Amino acid sequence: MKVKQAIIVSTLLIGTNGVAFGQLGPVFGQYLFNQALFNPAYTGVNDAFHATAISRQQWIGVEGAPVTNALNVTSSFIDNKIGVGLLMINDQFGVNNNTEIQAMYSYQIEMLNSRSLSFGLQTGYTTYQFDFSKLNLEQPDQALQTTTNNTSETNFGAGVYFQSKNYYAGISIPKILNNNELDKSRSRFNQKVYMSGGIVLDQFILLKFKPSALLVFVEGEMAIIDLNAQFLLVDALWVGASLRNFSTIGINGQFKFKSNLRLGYSFELPFNEIGNTAFSTHELMVSIDLALFKGQGVGVRYF
Repeated sequence: MKVKQAIIVSTLLIGTNGVAFGQLGPVFGQYLFNQALFNPAYTGVNDAFHATAISRQQWIGVEGAPVTNALNVTSSFIDNKIGVGLLMINDQFGVNNNTEIQAMYSYQIEMLNSRSLSFGLQTGYTTYQFDFSKLNLEQPDQALQTTTNNTSETNFGAGVYFQSKNYYAGISIPKILNNNELDKSRSRFNQKVYMSGGIVLDQFILLKFKPSALLVFVEGEMAIIDLNAQFLLVDALWVGASLRNFSTIGINGQFKFKSNLRLGYSFELPFNEIGNTAFSTHELMVSIDLALFKGQGVGVRYF
């Protein structure tokens, strides 16, 4: 990575909504149907086997910009009371190449009127790799003589998730331990609190409206505020818009094939003084729901 490109990436990571990547860890636009990305209590809540793959490329055209890929597989068991899942994320930006693996478990309590309350736990580890050979420095830096530097952390998290047919709410701390002693300049090692909520409103016979929000809090940093508004057309096509930290706008869509396969796409563009002319972000998602085990079923779901 050339020095000029490194400066651009660093500026975006620190000075824009990209702080979510550079300091707080990856934030996805296509989380709306897969909140197990940050809340283990979501694991297995839809009483089916579920697999999702997401690929996100941020700030197209900038060398060293974030590229994040995630794979999440979950399933319910034992009369859909237990949920088990695995989450794998690879996050690359600049000289960083981070890999995260989390195992998740949840217990679901069925309530009246198709409501449920889930409690979740997760544990895993993250490996942080810094490859300084990607830097093309005009002047050698003695501090960067080591080509690679690896750091890893083990952590655990917990969450609670409430869901009815038409609304949901959740709170989670995916990484409870503060590991900022690994690098005191990086808040990505700090404890984070995620709060999410949304509701589906019937507008007409074939049209539904779903507003939702995700808030991420970390000590000593600006909160991430992610606002979404989606419309569901003929129970098959979701189209919507998003606003993150009042500095990035986006559009998103998902198409449901039959009842179990979803394809999603989102586009984001910063509109502050740094990124108002370029640096678009693209994200692709594919997911499938299957009834593989006893008691499972694939039905209509809005979350």
